[in-house]
Amino acid sequence: MSLEKHGKKKEEQWVKEQEQKLIDEMKKKRAEKEKQKLCEEEEKKRKELKELHYMRCPKCGFEMKEFSLEDIKLDKCSCCEGIFFDRGELEELLKKKAEEKKNFFSKLIGF
Repeated sequence: MSLEKHGKKKEEQWVKEQEQKLIDEMKKKRAEKEKQKLCEEEEKKRKELKELHYMRCPKCGFEMKEFSLEDIKLDKCSCCEGIFFDRGELEELLKKKAEEKKNFFSKLIGF
């Protein structure tokens, strides 16, 4: 009879362990879903903010227009007329100007 009790206790313990594993797995899946949902909501908010501020002057908030200078597209505010550079545009413009100066002096010396 004690063997039956011992076997039954082992079986009950095994069942409890299996139930706990299932509960832990479900908690993990739920946490992953919540994390994914939060990421999706953050991405949606980021896109909304981008659309709200896209091509707006950081100084006054008015619309900015693109114009070309030395084949580089720059942004100019329609109100305060501030000029704004995207990443790398200023360096590219300065590089072109430096090449023009170099070419000018090379031509001058060549004559």
